[in-house]
Amino acid sequence: MDGALRPATLGLLALAGAAALWAGPAAAREERVVAIGSVELTVALADGDCFFDPEQPADRALMDQLEVATGPAFVPLLAFGACDRIAGWRTGDPPALRRFGYVMIAETHLEPVFGFDQPALADAIAQALADQGVADYRADIARLAADLEAAWTAVPPGGKRDLGVVHRDRYGPVQAAVLSVAGPDGRAFPRVMLHQSVLLHGKVLSVVALRDYRDQESIFEAYGDLSAVVEATAARNAK
Repeated sequence: MDGALRPATLGLLALAGAAALWAGPAAAREERVVAIGSVELTVALADGDCFFDPEQPADRALMDQLEVATGPAFVPLLAFGACDRIAGWRTGDPPALRRFGYVMIAETHLEPVFGFDQPALADAIAQALADQGVADYRADIARLAADLEAAWTAVPPGGKRDLGVVHRDRYGPVQAAVLSVAGPDGRAFPRVMLHQSVLLHGKVLSVVALRDYRDQESIFEAYGDLSAVVEATAARNAK
């Protein structure tokens, strides 16, 4: 994904206690129902966030770019960002979005309905990552930040570098990556990307949160974005 998420160009980790600052079903504001095979799920957002609208040309372009960026293995379902920023971004003010996220599902998971629960999913993902030798930061945000700052400069604009597991909460591992993004002035900058999987009525959804990286605080903020959507969405589908 390259660019600073302009309309024409698109450009996981905190300590467990930090999640309470941002997450929780009470914070949900906007929600939308998506049908995946025979299963309907409600995706809910945090207060102040809105969904991108595919009827809007700029939003449709963003979703098209997400489809390219995620590749054929995943299907983006919805994208979201701050309501007050989206409205201006559509007309070029601001020219770029510095924070956004999306929800996707693996293409191979569109039809199957899984019979396990969230803890089993979390354990399976954790074991698979361990088997692959994926790095585990164990909530050491300073080490993650240092690695991120060192890694992104070796990533070509539009590229991504996976960093490892940066946190675990009740939904399982949170994975982190860094993107190299081309800004409006042509100069590249880093963007932190956090990702977590949640099981809802037998379907595994993947929630992704991205923020332009400034310092360690950007990582905490991205985890807040991620956790808010995971918690609110899980709450809406609890029945």
